[in-house]
Amino acid sequence: MLFGAPNPQALMDPMMRRIDAALDDELLVDQVFEAMRGRFKQSARRGRKGTPAEVALRLLVLKHMKKWSYEQLEWEVTGNLVYRHFCRIDGGKVPDSKTMVRIGQLLDGEVLQALFARVVGQAIEHRVTRGRKMRVDTTVVETPIRYPSDSRLCEDVTDVVCREIDRMRSEGVTAPATFRNVQRSVGRRAREITQISRKPIARDAKRHALRKPYGRLLAITRRVLRQALVTVKRARRRWEKLSGSWRRSVRTMERMLDLGERVVSQTKARIFKGITDAATKIVSVFEPQTKIIRRGKAHKPTEFGQMVKVQEAEGGVVTDIAVVTETDHALLIPSVQHHKQIFGRAPRVAATDRGFFSLENIRVIEALGVKCAAIPRPGYRSPAWLQRERTRPFRRARAWRAGGEARISRLKHTFGMHRARYRGDTGVARCAFWAGIANNLIAIGRHAGQ
Repeated sequence: MLFGAPNPQALMDPMMRRIDAALDDELLVDQVFEAMRGRFKQSARRGRKGTPAEVALRLLVLKHMKKWSYEQLEWEVTGNLVYRHFCRIDGGKVPDSKTMVRIGQLLDGEVLQALFARVVGQAIEHRVTRGRKMRVDTTVVETPIRYPSDSRLCEDVTDVVCREIDRMRSEGVTAPATFRNVQRSVGRRAREITQISRKPIARDAKRHALRKPYGRLLAITRRVLRQALVTVKRARRRWEKLSGSWRRSVRTMERMLDLGERVVSQTKARIFKGITDAATKIVSVFEPQTKIIRRGKAHKPTEFGQMVKVQEAEGGVVTDIAVVTETDHALLIPSVQHHKQIFGRAPRVAATDRGFFSLENIRVIEALGVKCAAIPRPGYRSPAWLQRERTRPFRRARAWRAGGEARISRLKHTFGMHRARYRGDTGVARCAFWAGIANNLIAIGRHAGQ
Protein backbone atom coordinates (compact mmCIF):
# COMPACT_ATOMS: atom_id res chain seq x y z
CA MET A 1 0.00 0.00 0.00
CA LEU A 2 1.42 3.36 -1.02
CA PHE A 3 1.73 6.04 1.69
CA GLY A 4 -1.22 8.41 1.54
CA ALA A 5 -3.16 6.29 -0.98
CA PRO A 6 -6.87 5.69 -0.26
CA ASN A 7 -8.04 2.31 0.98
CA PRO A 8 -9.07 0.33 -2.16
CA GLN A 9 -11.50 -1.76 -0.11
CA ALA A 10 -13.45 1.38 0.74
CA LEU A 11 -13.45 2.49 -2.91
CA MET A 12 -14.73 -0.85 -4.15
CA ASP A 13 -18.32 -1.12 -5.32
CA PRO A 14 -20.48 -3.02 -2.76
CA MET A 15 -21.43 -5.71 -5.29
CA MET A 16 -17.80 -6.19 -6.33
CA ARG A 17 -16.88 -6.45 -2.66
CA ARG A 18 -19.30 -9.36 -2.29
CA ILE A 19 -17.97 -11.00 -5.45
CA ASP A 20 -14.48 -10.53 -4.02
CA ALA A 21 -15.56 -12.49 -0.94
CA ALA A 22 -17.10 -15.25 -3.09
CA LEU A 23 -13.80 -15.71 -4.96
CA ASP A 24 -12.01 -16.31 -1.63
CA ASP A 25 -12.91 -19.96 -2.05
CA GLU A 26 -10.21 -22.58 -1.65
CA LEU A 27 -11.86 -25.04 -4.04
CA LEU A 28 -11.89 -22.48 -6.87
CA VAL A 29 -8.25 -21.51 -6.32
CA ASP A 30 -7.12 -25.14 -5.96
CA GLN A 31 -8.71 -26.10 -9.29
CA VAL A 32 -6.88 -23.27 -11.06
CA PHE A 33 -3.64 -24.17 -9.29
CA GLU A 34 -3.83 -27.82 -10.37
CA ALA A 35 -4.48 -26.80 -13.98
CA MET A 36 -1.49 -24.42 -13.97
CA ARG A 37 0.92 -26.89 -12.39
CA GLY A 38 -0.07 -29.54 -14.96
CA ARG A 39 0.92 -27.44 -17.96
CA PHE A 40 4.27 -29.26 -18.26
CA LYS A 41 5.70 -32.26 -16.39
CA GLN A 42 8.02 -30.15 -14.26
CA SER A 43 5.88 -27.01 -13.95
CA ALA A 44 5.43 -27.51 -10.19
CA ARG A 45 9.19 -27.81 -9.46
CA ARG A 46 11.19 -25.95 -12.09
CA GLY A 47 11.24 -22.67 -13.97
CA ARG A 48 10.58 -19.11 -12.94
CA LYS A 49 7.89 -18.12 -10.49
CA GLY A 50 4.60 -17.93 -12.33
CA THR A 51 1.39 -15.99 -11.83
CA PRO A 52 -0.35 -17.06 -8.59
CA ALA A 53 -3.50 -19.11 -9.14
CA GLU A 54 -5.63 -16.64 -7.15
CA VAL A 55 -4.43 -13.72 -9.29
CA ALA A 56 -5.03 -15.64 -12.53
CA LEU A 57 -8.57 -16.62 -11.48
CA ARG A 58 -9.55 -13.08 -10.50
CA LEU A 59 -8.07 -11.56 -13.65
CA LEU A 60 -10.01 -13.94 -15.88
CA VAL A 61 -13.23 -13.38 -13.94
CA LEU A 62 -12.81 -9.61 -14.23
CA LYS A 63 -12.11 -9.92 -17.96
CA HIS A 64 -15.35 -11.75 -18.63
CA MET A 65 -17.46 -9.67 -16.25
CA LYS A 66 -16.39 -6.53 -18.13
CA LYS A 67 -16.26 -8.17 -21.58
CA TRP A 68 -12.68 -6.97 -22.15
CA SER A 69 -10.00 -8.29 -24.43
CA TYR A 70 -6.74 -9.47 -22.89
CA GLU A 71 -5.07 -6.21 -23.92
CA GLN A 72 -7.85 -4.18 -22.31
CA LEU A 73 -7.58 -6.30 -19.17
CA GLU A 74 -3.87 -5.54 -18.78
CA TRP A 75 -4.38 -1.83 -19.46
CA GLU A 76 -7.38 -1.39 -17.13
CA VAL A 77 -5.92 -3.31 -14.18
CA THR A 78 -2.56 -1.55 -14.49
CA GLY A 79 -4.12 1.88 -14.04
CA ASN A 80 -6.88 1.16 -11.51
CA LEU A 81 -6.23 0.83 -7.77
CA VAL A 82 -9.52 -0.98 -7.08
CA TYR A 83 -8.94 -3.58 -9.81
CA ARG A 84 -5.41 -4.16 -8.51
CA HIS A 85 -6.80 -4.89 -5.06
CA PHE A 86 -9.59 -7.08 -6.44
CA CYS A 87 -7.04 -9.16 -8.38
CA ARG A 88 -4.68 -9.36 -5.36
CA ILE A 89 -1.90 -7.54 -7.22
CA ASP A 90 -1.79 -4.26 -5.27
CA GLY A 91 1.63 -2.71 -6.02
CA GLY A 92 2.98 -5.71 -7.96
CA LYS A 93 3.42 -6.21 -11.70
CA VAL A 94 0.30 -6.96 -13.71
CA PRO A 95 0.70 -10.11 -15.90
CA ASP A 96 0.89 -9.14 -19.56
CA SER A 97 -1.77 -10.07 -22.08
CA LYS A 98 0.19 -12.96 -23.63
CA THR A 99 0.65 -14.57 -20.23
CA MET A 100 -3.09 -14.35 -19.60
CA VAL A 101 -3.81 -15.89 -23.02
CA ARG A 102 -1.74 -18.93 -22.08
CA ILE A 103 -3.37 -19.24 -18.65
CA GLY A 104 -6.82 -18.87 -20.20
CA GLN A 105 -6.05 -21.76 -22.56
CA LEU A 106 -5.16 -23.96 -19.60
CA LEU A 107 -8.57 -23.39 -17.98
CA ASP A 108 -10.54 -25.36 -20.52
CA GLY A 109 -12.65 -28.49 -20.75
CA GLU A 110 -13.21 -30.30 -17.47
CA VAL A 111 -11.34 -27.64 -15.45
CA LEU A 112 -13.64 -24.86 -16.62
CA GLN A 113 -16.69 -27.07 -16.15
CA ALA A 114 -15.60 -27.74 -12.54
CA LEU A 115 -15.18 -24.00 -11.92
CA PHE A 116 -18.67 -23.37 -13.24
CA ALA A 117 -20.12 -26.15 -11.07
CA ARG A 118 -18.42 -24.73 -7.97
CA VAL A 119 -19.85 -21.25 -8.62
CA VAL A 120 -23.32 -22.81 -8.99
CA GLY A 121 -22.71 -24.55 -5.65
CA GLN A 122 -21.82 -21.21 -4.07
CA ALA A 123 -25.07 -19.70 -5.37
CA ILE A 124 -26.98 -22.53 -3.69
CA GLU A 125 -25.04 -22.11 -0.44
CA HIS A 126 -25.81 -18.37 -0.41
CA ARG A 127 -29.48 -19.27 -1.06
CA VAL A 128 -29.57 -17.19 -4.21
CA THR A 129 -31.73 -19.97 -5.64
CA ARG A 130 -33.57 -22.92 -4.12
CA GLY A 131 -34.30 -24.82 -7.30
CA ARG A 132 -38.08 -24.48 -7.21
CA LYS A 133 -38.31 -23.47 -10.87
CA MET A 134 -36.41 -24.42 -14.00
CA ARG A 135 -36.43 -23.03 -17.50
CA VAL A 136 -34.30 -24.16 -20.41
CA ASP A 137 -33.76 -22.88 -23.93
CA THR A 138 -31.23 -23.11 -26.74
CA THR A 139 -29.43 -20.38 -28.63
CA VAL A 140 -26.74 -20.04 -31.28
CA VAL A 141 -23.25 -18.82 -30.38
CA GLU A 142 -21.46 -17.65 -33.50
CA THR A 143 -17.92 -18.74 -34.21
CA PRO A 144 -15.24 -16.18 -35.23
CA ILE A 145 -15.44 -16.65 -39.00
CA ARG A 146 -16.25 -14.40 -41.94
CA TYR A 147 -19.32 -15.00 -44.07
CA PRO A 148 -18.64 -18.27 -45.91
CA SER A 149 -18.58 -18.73 -49.68
CA ASP A 150 -17.00 -21.43 -51.82
CA SER A 151 -14.54 -19.02 -53.43
CA ARG A 152 -13.36 -17.74 -50.05
CA LEU A 153 -12.90 -21.30 -48.77
CA CYS A 154 -10.73 -22.16 -51.79
CA GLU A 155 -8.79 -18.94 -51.20
CA ASP A 156 -8.20 -19.85 -47.54
CA VAL A 157 -7.00 -23.34 -48.46
CA THR A 158 -4.48 -22.10 -51.02
CA ASP A 159 -3.24 -19.31 -48.74
CA VAL A 160 -2.48 -21.71 -45.89
CA VAL A 161 -0.92 -24.38 -48.10
CA CYS A 162 1.32 -21.92 -49.98
CA ARG A 163 2.46 -20.35 -46.72
CA GLU A 164 3.36 -23.71 -45.17
CA ILE A 165 5.15 -24.95 -48.29
CA ASP A 166 7.29 -21.80 -48.27
CA ARG A 167 8.13 -22.50 -44.62
CA MET A 168 9.05 -26.10 -45.41
CA ARG A 169 11.38 -24.95 -48.20
CA SER A 170 13.19 -22.65 -45.78
CA GLU A 171 13.79 -25.71 -43.56
CA GLY A 172 15.31 -27.65 -46.46
CA VAL A 173 12.31 -29.72 -47.57
CA THR A 174 12.23 -29.82 -51.36
CA ALA A 175 8.95 -28.68 -52.90
CA PRO A 176 7.83 -29.79 -56.39
CA ALA A 177 9.66 -27.96 -59.17
CA THR A 178 6.36 -26.67 -60.58
CA PHE A 179 5.28 -25.08 -57.30
CA ARG A 180 4.45 -21.38 -57.41
CA ASN A 181 2.84 -19.15 -54.82
CA VAL A 182 -0.59 -18.70 -56.42
CA GLN A 183 -2.16 -16.32 -53.90
CA ARG A 184 -2.40 -13.48 -56.43
CA SER A 185 -3.98 -15.73 -59.07
CA VAL A 186 -6.51 -17.04 -56.59
CA GLY A 187 -7.30 -13.48 -55.48
CA ARG A 188 -8.02 -12.46 -59.09
CA ARG A 189 -10.34 -15.44 -59.59
CA ALA A 190 -12.16 -14.61 -56.33
CA ARG A 191 -12.66 -10.99 -57.37
CA GLU A 192 -13.95 -12.11 -60.75
CA ILE A 193 -16.49 -14.37 -59.05
CA THR A 194 -17.57 -11.52 -56.76
CA GLN A 195 -18.11 -9.15 -59.69
CA ILE A 196 -20.25 -11.69 -61.55
CA SER A 197 -22.27 -12.42 -58.41
CA ARG A 198 -23.12 -8.72 -58.06
CA LYS A 199 -24.40 -8.30 -61.62
CA PRO A 200 -28.18 -7.69 -61.87
CA ILE A 201 -28.84 -10.61 -64.22
CA ALA A 202 -31.13 -13.63 -64.11
CA ARG A 203 -30.28 -16.36 -61.63
CA ASP A 204 -29.75 -19.08 -64.27
CA ALA A 205 -27.57 -16.78 -66.36
CA LYS A 206 -25.49 -15.86 -63.35
CA ARG A 207 -25.03 -19.51 -62.40
CA HIS A 208 -23.86 -20.30 -65.92
CA ALA A 209 -21.47 -17.33 -65.96
CA LEU A 210 -19.89 -18.44 -62.67
CA ARG A 211 -18.85 -21.83 -64.01
CA LYS A 212 -15.82 -20.58 -65.94
CA PRO A 213 -14.09 -18.63 -63.13
CA TYR A 214 -14.96 -21.34 -60.63
CA GLY A 215 -13.48 -23.93 -62.97
CA ARG A 216 -10.20 -21.98 -63.04
CA LEU A 217 -10.24 -21.53 -59.27
CA LEU A 218 -10.80 -25.24 -58.65
CA ALA A 219 -8.02 -26.17 -61.07
CA ILE A 220 -5.56 -23.96 -59.16
CA THR A 221 -6.72 -25.33 -55.81
CA ARG A 222 -6.40 -28.96 -56.91
CA ARG A 223 -2.91 -28.35 -58.29
CA VAL A 224 -1.77 -26.75 -55.04
CA LEU A 225 -3.20 -29.64 -53.02
CA ARG A 226 -1.30 -32.18 -55.18
CA GLN A 227 1.92 -30.23 -54.63
CA ALA A 228 1.25 -30.07 -50.90
CA LEU A 229 0.80 -33.85 -50.78
CA VAL A 230 4.21 -34.36 -52.40
CA THR A 231 5.81 -31.89 -49.96
CA VAL A 232 4.26 -33.65 -46.95
CA LYS A 233 5.59 -37.03 -48.09
CA ARG A 234 9.10 -35.59 -48.45
CA ALA A 235 8.87 -33.94 -45.03
CA ARG A 236 7.79 -37.23 -43.47
CA ARG A 237 10.95 -38.91 -44.78
CA ARG A 238 13.11 -36.55 -42.74
CA TRP A 239 10.71 -36.33 -39.80
CA GLU A 240 13.40 -37.00 -37.18
CA LYS A 241 15.40 -33.99 -38.30
CA LEU A 242 12.50 -31.53 -38.06
CA SER A 243 12.03 -29.39 -34.96
CA GLY A 244 8.71 -28.98 -33.14
CA SER A 245 7.58 -25.87 -35.04
CA TRP A 246 8.23 -27.45 -38.42
CA ARG A 247 6.39 -30.61 -37.39
CA ARG A 248 3.40 -28.44 -36.57
CA SER A 249 3.60 -27.05 -40.11
CA VAL A 250 3.46 -30.56 -41.51
CA ARG A 251 0.45 -31.42 -39.37
CA THR A 252 -1.24 -28.19 -40.47
CA MET A 253 -0.70 -29.14 -44.12
CA GLU A 254 -2.06 -32.65 -43.52
CA ARG A 255 -5.17 -31.23 -41.89
CA MET A 256 -5.57 -28.70 -44.70
CA LEU A 257 -5.22 -31.46 -47.33
CA ASP A 258 -8.24 -33.26 -45.89
CA LEU A 259 -10.29 -30.07 -45.56
CA GLY A 260 -9.19 -28.86 -49.00
CA GLU A 261 -10.42 -32.03 -50.70
CA ARG A 262 -13.79 -31.62 -49.02
CA VAL A 263 -13.96 -27.95 -50.04
CA VAL A 264 -13.19 -28.83 -53.68
CA SER A 265 -15.83 -31.59 -53.67
CA GLN A 266 -18.60 -29.42 -52.22
CA THR A 267 -17.76 -26.50 -54.53
CA LYS A 268 -17.80 -28.73 -57.60
CA ALA A 269 -21.10 -30.31 -56.52
CA ARG A 270 -22.79 -26.95 -55.93
CA ILE A 271 -21.54 -25.04 -58.97
CA PHE A 272 -21.66 -27.75 -61.63
CA LYS A 273 -24.35 -30.11 -60.32
CA GLY A 274 -26.54 -27.85 -58.19
CA ILE A 275 -26.20 -30.12 -55.13
CA THR A 276 -26.24 -28.40 -51.73
CA ASP A 277 -26.06 -30.23 -48.41
CA ALA A 278 -26.02 -27.82 -45.48
CA ALA A 279 -25.66 -30.61 -42.90
CA THR A 280 -22.21 -31.73 -44.10
CA LYS A 281 -20.94 -28.52 -45.67
CA ILE A 282 -17.71 -26.95 -44.41
CA VAL A 283 -18.13 -23.22 -43.84
CA SER A 284 -14.63 -22.52 -42.47
CA VAL A 285 -11.30 -24.35 -42.76
CA PHE A 286 -10.14 -22.64 -39.54
CA GLU A 287 -13.27 -23.49 -37.51
CA PRO A 288 -14.50 -26.71 -39.20
CA GLN A 289 -16.85 -27.49 -36.29
CA THR A 290 -19.05 -24.53 -37.29
CA LYS A 291 -22.59 -25.51 -38.31
CA ILE A 292 -25.15 -23.85 -40.55
CA ILE A 293 -28.15 -23.22 -38.31
CA ARG A 294 -31.48 -21.91 -39.59
CA ARG A 295 -33.64 -20.55 -36.78
CA GLY A 296 -36.22 -18.71 -38.88
CA LYS A 297 -35.47 -15.27 -37.44
CA ALA A 298 -36.44 -12.37 -39.67
CA HIS A 299 -33.30 -10.28 -39.02
CA LYS A 300 -30.92 -13.26 -39.27
CA PRO A 301 -32.45 -16.36 -40.90
CA THR A 302 -29.12 -18.22 -41.10
CA GLU A 303 -26.46 -18.29 -38.40
CA PHE A 304 -23.01 -19.88 -38.40
CA GLY A 305 -21.88 -21.31 -35.09
CA GLN A 306 -22.88 -23.94 -32.55
CA MET A 307 -26.02 -24.59 -30.53
CA VAL A 308 -25.75 -23.92 -26.79
CA LYS A 309 -28.22 -25.00 -24.11
CA VAL A 310 -28.88 -22.53 -21.27
CA GLN A 311 -30.61 -23.91 -18.18
CA GLU A 312 -31.65 -21.54 -15.41
CA ALA A 313 -33.26 -21.62 -11.98
CA GLU A 314 -35.02 -18.78 -10.20
CA GLY A 315 -32.78 -16.04 -8.83
CA GLY A 316 -31.02 -15.50 -12.16
CA VAL A 317 -28.63 -18.45 -11.68
CA VAL A 318 -27.55 -20.42 -14.75
CA THR A 319 -27.33 -24.01 -13.51
CA ASP A 320 -26.15 -25.66 -16.72
CA ILE A 321 -24.68 -24.47 -19.99
CA ALA A 322 -23.25 -26.67 -22.72
CA VAL A 323 -22.72 -27.08 -26.44
CA VAL A 324 -25.33 -29.53 -27.77
CA THR A 325 -26.06 -31.31 -31.03
CA GLU A 326 -29.44 -32.83 -30.11
CA THR A 327 -32.83 -31.37 -30.98
CA ASP A 328 -34.66 -29.39 -28.31
CA HIS A 329 -37.15 -32.07 -27.29
CA ALA A 330 -34.27 -34.49 -26.56
CA LEU A 331 -32.80 -32.08 -23.97
CA LEU A 332 -35.72 -31.73 -21.56
CA ILE A 333 -35.46 -34.98 -19.58
CA PRO A 334 -31.64 -34.73 -19.10
CA SER A 335 -32.12 -31.12 -17.97
CA VAL A 336 -34.60 -32.10 -15.26
CA GLN A 337 -32.30 -34.93 -14.16
CA HIS A 338 -29.36 -32.51 -13.95
CA HIS A 339 -31.47 -30.10 -11.89
CA LYS A 340 -32.42 -32.96 -9.56
CA GLN A 341 -28.77 -33.93 -9.20
CA ILE A 342 -27.75 -30.38 -8.21
CA PHE A 343 -30.59 -29.55 -5.81
CA GLY A 344 -31.49 -33.03 -4.60
CA ARG A 345 -35.06 -32.70 -5.86
CA ALA A 346 -36.92 -32.02 -9.08
CA PRO A 347 -38.24 -28.51 -9.74
CA ARG A 348 -41.86 -27.78 -8.99
CA VAL A 349 -42.13 -25.89 -12.28
CA ALA A 350 -40.41 -26.72 -15.57
CA ALA A 351 -41.06 -24.13 -18.29
CA THR A 352 -39.84 -24.24 -21.90
CA ASP A 353 -41.02 -23.20 -25.33
CA ARG A 354 -42.99 -25.44 -27.66
CA GLY A 355 -39.85 -26.88 -29.29
CA PHE A 356 -39.32 -29.09 -26.21
CA PHE A 357 -42.82 -30.57 -26.33
CA SER A 358 -43.60 -34.26 -26.54
CA LEU A 359 -46.12 -36.29 -24.59
CA GLU A 360 -43.34 -38.67 -23.52
CA ASN A 361 -41.30 -35.76 -22.14
CA ILE A 362 -44.21 -34.51 -20.05
CA ARG A 363 -44.97 -38.01 -18.75
CA VAL A 364 -41.35 -38.66 -17.72
CA ILE A 365 -40.66 -35.30 -16.02
CA GLU A 366 -43.93 -35.50 -14.09
CA ALA A 367 -42.84 -38.96 -12.91
CA LEU A 368 -39.55 -37.38 -11.81
CA GLY A 369 -41.46 -34.96 -9.55
CA VAL A 370 -42.34 -31.90 -11.67
CA LYS A 371 -45.72 -30.53 -10.55
CA CYS A 372 -46.28 -28.04 -13.39
CA ALA A 373 -44.86 -28.86 -16.82
CA ALA A 374 -45.46 -25.58 -18.66
CA ILE A 375 -44.63 -26.70 -22.20
CA PRO A 376 -47.03 -25.35 -24.85
CA ARG A 377 -48.24 -27.87 -27.38
CA PRO A 378 -47.61 -27.00 -31.04
CA GLY A 379 -50.26 -27.46 -33.71
CA TYR A 380 -53.80 -28.57 -32.92
CA ARG A 381 -54.85 -28.48 -29.27
CA SER A 382 -57.90 -30.33 -28.03
CA PRO A 383 -60.39 -28.61 -25.71
CA ALA A 384 -58.98 -30.59 -22.78
CA TRP A 385 -55.45 -29.44 -23.58
CA LEU A 386 -56.60 -25.83 -23.98
CA GLN A 387 -58.17 -26.07 -20.54
CA ARG A 388 -54.81 -27.26 -19.17
CA GLU A 389 -52.94 -24.32 -20.73
CA ARG A 390 -55.48 -21.83 -19.39
CA THR A 391 -54.96 -22.76 -15.76
CA ARG A 392 -53.35 -20.13 -13.57
CA PRO A 393 -50.15 -22.11 -12.69
CA PHE A 394 -49.52 -22.84 -16.37
CA ARG A 395 -50.00 -19.20 -17.40
CA ARG A 396 -47.73 -17.92 -14.61
CA ALA A 397 -45.05 -20.46 -15.48
CA ARG A 398 -45.27 -19.55 -19.16
CA ALA A 399 -44.87 -15.85 -18.30
CA TRP A 400 -41.83 -16.68 -16.16
CA ARG A 401 -40.33 -18.67 -19.02
CA ALA A 402 -40.30 -15.54 -21.19
CA GLY A 403 -37.61 -14.16 -18.89
CA GLY A 404 -35.26 -16.82 -20.22
CA GLU A 405 -34.97 -14.81 -23.44
CA ALA A 406 -33.74 -11.85 -21.41
CA ARG A 407 -31.21 -14.09 -19.64
CA ILE A 408 -29.82 -15.33 -22.95
CA SER A 409 -29.65 -11.74 -24.21
CA ARG A 410 -27.71 -10.76 -21.10
CA LEU A 411 -25.28 -13.65 -21.52
CA LYS A 412 -24.71 -12.64 -25.12
CA HIS A 413 -24.50 -8.86 -24.96
CA THR A 414 -23.22 -8.26 -21.42
CA PHE A 415 -20.84 -11.20 -21.04
CA GLY A 416 -19.75 -11.72 -24.65
CA MET A 417 -21.51 -14.96 -25.57
CA HIS A 418 -22.92 -13.47 -28.78
CA ARG A 419 -19.78 -14.34 -30.75
CA ALA A 420 -17.03 -16.55 -29.39
CA ARG A 421 -13.64 -14.87 -29.18
CA TYR A 422 -11.88 -18.17 -28.66
CA ARG A 423 -10.87 -20.43 -31.51
CA GLY A 424 -10.64 -24.19 -31.75
CA ASP A 425 -12.96 -27.09 -31.05
CA THR A 426 -13.69 -25.90 -27.50
CA GLY A 427 -13.81 -22.15 -28.22
CA VAL A 428 -17.61 -21.86 -28.05
CA ALA A 429 -17.74 -23.95 -24.85
CA ARG A 430 -15.09 -21.72 -23.20
CA CYS A 431 -17.03 -18.62 -24.13
CA ALA A 432 -20.31 -20.07 -22.80
CA PHE A 433 -18.87 -21.31 -19.49
CA TRP A 434 -17.15 -18.00 -18.71
CA ALA A 435 -20.37 -16.11 -19.51
CA GLY A 436 -22.24 -18.40 -17.11
CA ILE A 437 -19.62 -17.94 -14.38
CA ALA A 438 -19.72 -14.14 -14.70
CA ASN A 439 -23.53 -14.13 -14.65
CA ASN A 440 -23.70 -16.31 -11.51
CA LEU A 441 -21.07 -14.29 -9.63
CA ILE A 442 -23.04 -11.10 -10.25
CA ALA A 443 -26.22 -12.88 -9.11
CA ILE A 444 -24.41 -13.84 -5.88
CA GLY A 445 -23.18 -10.27 -5.41
CA ARG A 446 -26.65 -8.80 -5.86
CA HIS A 447 -28.46 -11.32 -3.66
CA ALA A 448 -26.02 -10.97 -0.75
CA GLY A 449 -26.76 -7.25 -0.58
CA GLN A 450 -30.55 -7.72 -0.22
